[in-house]
Amino acid sequence: MRVIAIIFCLFCITRISAEEPGIPGKKERKEISRIFGSETAYRKAEISVDNSILQPYLKQGDAVFELIRNELVLGYLLSTQAKGRFDLFDYSVIFSEELTVLNIMVLVYRSTHGAGICSKSWLKQFKGYSGEELELGKDIDTISGATFSASSMVKDIERCYQLMLMLRDAEVIH
Repeated sequence: MRVIAIIFCLFCITRISAEEPGIPGKKERKEISRIFGSETAYRKAEISVDNSILQPYLKQGDAVFELIRNELVLGYLLSTQAKGRFDLFDYSVIFSEELTVLNIMVLVYRSTHGAGICSKSWLKQFKGYSGEELELGKDIDTISGATFSASSMVKDIERCYQLMLMLRDAEVIH
């Protein structure tokens, strides 16, 4: 019975993380609708990995979407990964048109420890972030049992913001 439960859990995790590639997942689409309205569409930004300027900021698997309505850009979605103590976790950041963080969602958390970073109350600390330096324990609260994941998230949010600035400066996003 235990083996069946483990197989079922692995199947569910695979299904959750294997949404159709190249489009935002169900949780992301729901949050986009909540923030920008149900008529909001998305367009994937074509990012050239050959661009040497982006190399320090771009991670393999990063996906950026322009959130649009009537060809007007309302904001952006960046889907990415960061590393906890042992495992990667998937998360997305929704930015305003001005590149201010509107929301962060942890989509898939694979570790057995540190899941406190998935909490909406912890993630809401990043709302309004617009590029300033962040320090865990000073600007962002620490979480007992999630030191590695929280630290990784704080540093990666700074990287994500810099990536979005670079993409805007390179006119990859508008």
